[in-house]
Amino acid sequence: MPPFPSALPPLLWQPAPPDAPPALRRLMQADSLTAALQATGADLRVQVAFQGETVQLWPGEDLGGRAFHVRQVWLLLDETPVVWARSVCRQIAAEWQNILACGTRPLGKQLFGTGLAWQRSPLAFAAVPIAQQPQAARAAWLRRSEFALHGEKMVLTEGFAPELEQFLPNAG
Repeated sequence: MPPFPSALPPLLWQPAPPDAPPALRRLMQADSLTAALQATGADLRVQVAFQGETVQLWPGEDLGGRAFHVRQVWLLLDETPVVWARSVCRQIAAEWQNILACGTRPLGKQLFGTGLAWQRSPLAFAAVPIAQQPQAARAAWLRRSEFALHGEKMVLTEGFAPELEQFLPNAG
């Protein structure tokens, strides 16, 4: 498994998914990535790469404050790493920290399966140029959104590896 990215290269974020195979574009636009990955029929597993406090934010993770809680995970289908995800909230955002303390359970189960009254920003998408994919842990495409709950924000960035395509239907 490649190391988790320590930062992202400068990227052009857009409101529409980048050029990708149709099945992958549909998956990238799913409200719940967890549900979409489970719908592939493959065994979904979460591997935690890091969870804890950090002071380093990536571009686009503008939350204010000086200390942040980060959860970084790999999502595996049939033991193949296909997506990495990074969730960031302010260190003082106790409610988000409790939600992110889900261990190897998918964050999507916490967000979409508990009836929380959060709001989500529109999804933003980026294509990672081939030369920069090693810096993005081989992700070729990314999506990002911001969640708000009781005045506190969490930024979620997800990177999609090309290996994900083998788990998706070929039909356009």
